[in-house]
Amino acid sequence: MNEIVLNLLSILVALLFGYLVGSIPTSVILGKIFFKKDLRNYGSGNPGGTNAGRVFGKKIGFLVIFLDIIKTALVFWIIWAITRFTGLGEMAGLFLKGEHLPWLAIFFATVGHCFPIWLKFKGGKGVACFMAIVGGTSWLGFILCFVSFLSVLYLKKKIVSFSSLVSGAILLVFEIIMGIIALTTSFQGEILSWTFGLAPNMVRFGTFSLITTSLAYFILVIRHIPNIKRMRAGTEKPANWSTRESEEI
Repeated sequence: MNEIVLNLLSILVALLFGYLVGSIPTSVILGKIFFKKDLRNYGSGNPGGTNAGRVFGKKIGFLVIFLDIIKTALVFWIIWAITRFTGLGEMAGLFLKGEHLPWLAIFFATVGHCFPIWLKFKGGKGVACFMAIVGGTSWLGFILCFVSFLSVLYLKKKIVSFSSLVSGAILLVFEIIMGIIALTTSFQGEILSWTFGLAPNMVRFGTFSLITTSLAYFILVIRHIPNIKRMRAGTEKPANWSTRESEEI
């Protein structure tokens, strides 16, 4: 009974920690600190990186995206470090030594970013968080994130929403392939994670990475439905931070 309670408690803590950290509205905070403005009252009203770049300039736009990636990735690695280096996974008899908890936490960080409690559940579109899930857990995923996103962005004339969706699909395929390999062979991709297979109970591809990435991409697509409609109508605007006018991210 104690093990069941501890497992349920660990899941609840990981979930809440991820959601609350993911809910931190970096763009709104930076806007109020440096410009005394609430980003939600300007541009598209979306508290994401592209709107921050449109309203506050290129540097703030990049900073917001960077911080959103970092906050999401940190959620994963903090929970991972707690379960691995404190011995909690073994001592408490956690399911699979807590291997599922970092993935649960980073997924709910994405949920928190898109539906933050601090902003009445009206947040960003999850692009930075999706990149953190793929690139923040794997160095190969990190490379693919930037190569795919920037390549599509260049080819599609700076349509950020299109690049987000297409590069996200490419990254999802990567995760699916790696997940299938991990589930059907002895290779679980430990060397491809940021632990490079050197840490005890290292990060692996498999069931949890597959489920997390798939659900996160689903949220990303749902959040981009207005952009998809504008793309179909041919009215989606390209990102142009030099004139502070772009679509949401």
